[in-house]
This record gives sequence, structure tokens and C-alpha cells, in this order.
Amino acid sequence: MWPFRKKLDLNKIEIHLHFWGGESDPTYTVKLSVDKLEVLECLGFIQGSDFRLSNIVTVPAFRQKGFGTTVIGTLIGAARARQCTTFTLEDVSPRNTGAISIYQRFGAVALPPNASNGHSDYQIRL
Repeated sequence: MWPFRKKLDLNKIEIHLHFWGGESDPTYTVKLSVDKLEVLECLGFIQGSDFRLSNIVTVPAFRQKGFGTTVIGTLIGAARARQCTTFTLEDVSPRNTGAISIYQRFGAVALPPNASNGHSDYQIRL
């Protein structure tokens, strides 16, 4: 079954958080790998005192295993370390109940939905 030809060692989990871009508006990427296979990736940026997560994607075979929760928790810690006051998850579809559940466990609340697509940002006060 692609791309998982071998049994993966779940004791070999790595998270890489990389900041790049300008000093005043840094962008970041996160990659989570299991036994050197990339299973989760996300992209975001910092805007003023708001640490924003624009996109997060997990390989389907690795969903509901706690990797998203681990990365969100790590990013909240990074936001606090950078002295941000809010952590915003952008453009969340109301149909993405799994993601919404994770965000709400961290205390996120939905902001008013976008009139064009019904998606909402979710925000956590830090």
C-alpha cells in the first residue's frame, strides 16, 4: 500500500518548525515525520501579535492518531514563546468536525463565518 511499504517505527517521530521570511512578518512551516516519512505539514505566519495557522494537512492513513493535536500544542507553545496574544486557525470548514474538535480542546472559539463560503477562523487567547 503506497507509500507505506514497511512497518513504521512510531518511536521515531520528528517535528521541524522552521521560520522564514521577513522579521516583521515571519512565515513558518511545520513538518512531522514518522520514521522519516512525512505525515503532516502545515503553513502559517505571524501578523503583529497573532500567530496564524493557514493550512494543516495530514496523510489520511495517519489521521486520528494524535499528530495534529501534538503539532497544534507545539505551535501554541511557539506562539507563547514569541509573546503572541492570540493563535488563529484560518478558514476552517464547518464540515471539518475532527479539526474543530481539536481546536476547541485547546479553547478555540469560532469567529463569525465568512459570508462567501461559510468557513470560520477559530481563535485561542494566549
